[in-house]
Amino acid sequence: MAFHKLKSLQNLGKSIRNVSSLPKKPSKSIGFLIDIDGVIFRGREVLPFVHDAFQMIMDDKGNFKFPVVFLTNGTHTLRITRAQRLSEALGTKITSDQVVLAHTPLRMFKDLHEKHVLMVGQGPVVEIGESLGFKNITTLSDLAIMFPHLDCVDFQRRRLDPKSVIHPNFEPIEAIILLGEPRKWETALQLLVDVLITNGNPAGSDVDRGTVAHPHVPVIACNLDLLWMAETHLKLPRFGHGIFLTCLETVYKKLTGHEIQYQAILGKPSELSYLQGVYCAQKAAFSLGLDPIETLYVIGDNPQSDVVGANLFSRYLREGNSGRFDDSDIKNFEEITCDVEAIKQVRECIPVLVKSGLYHERCEMNGFTRPVSLLLNDMSASERRFLQTPKFVENNLHNAIEHILKMHGFM
Repeated sequence: MAFHKLKSLQNLGKSIRNVSSLPKKPSKSIGFLIDIDGVIFRGREVLPFVHDAFQMIMDDKGNFKFPVVFLTNGTHTLRITRAQRLSEALGTKITSDQVVLAHTPLRMFKDLHEKHVLMVGQGPVVEIGESLGFKNITTLSDLAIMFPHLDCVDFQRRRLDPKSVIHPNFEPIEAIILLGEPRKWETALQLLVDVLITNGNPAGSDVDRGTVAHPHVPVIACNLDLLWMAETHLKLPRFGHGIFLTCLETVYKKLTGHEIQYQAILGKPSELSYLQGVYCAQKAAFSLGLDPIETLYVIGDNPQSDVVGANLFSRYLREGNSGRFDDSDIKNFEEITCDVEAIKQVRECIPVLVKSGLYHERCEMNGFTRPVSLLLNDMSASERRFLQTPKFVENNLHNAIEHILKMHGFM
């Protein structure tokens, strides 16, 4: 299967012109893609009115009456673990099929599953990678242990004799998978740049300071969010993976004169994550015995992630025409349990912004990472504003779901 490269996102961006208005009477075949952090949780705390919100879309037995999928840029856990936490918090059964994390579409990248990959992030990194199909994984911690002399920020490591810790049989890294922000950024930046400029073999005996491997090994980045909101008592947003990517890109360009080239970017606002979210929502509709979804509501707290992604994907749906849902790609998501043709019936994703998380109408402390900026480079100011414009804004998840249900005559 061919890679879905950043270029496909750029081509998609070029097609966003003469945007038509949303229909006044949306389809009654609706579903929900709901963000988690900033919409359901703030840190470890369930936000107010969340339980009431879900009661509106559940029956008396606690089962969903509508297709619901949780689409998040979180990456430091497994789908099943995230589903279990949601189940406990919401008091109803959430399956892993209802959860799409930023790294979930990596299942599609079968070209890399047999290669030696450097996987970066927190949590059970190896277990996450193996669950996605990867067979040969090295983590940053592994690399730091194998080549301790490379991480010289720690003064203790400077006393090591490099010749005593060189691994002559080290298998070069063939790709880098950036799941999420690492713990020790200074170590991560040093080791990642080493891997990038040495074609995957930072301790090779043939490393030449005068040459830089370019193009570098393939890089895939998950989760482009610059910021996120922690517990409600913390009023300022926290650094996200997008900040770390910005640091890595800056250091690499400063040292080499080149830009980092991403093989793919995953997570919102990437169309791949929305494609998988649509697929999972249609599976949910099928399992509930409902008609295929035509209108999907995306509820989130980040204009640059949730809203931009929904607007991009909605335009993609309207203008994609033939091949917009390639069957071979869908089959690589996970087991097909509903008619592939039903998946094609989604007509649009409508973004709904809530104020319970990152979004603040008077705060400009947010923005786009470089990969997303490249996507928007050739757009006018008005087109950029459109991409960040939700259908409507509500205070919280409860108000958002209530508004949607009333629009469709369910309340």
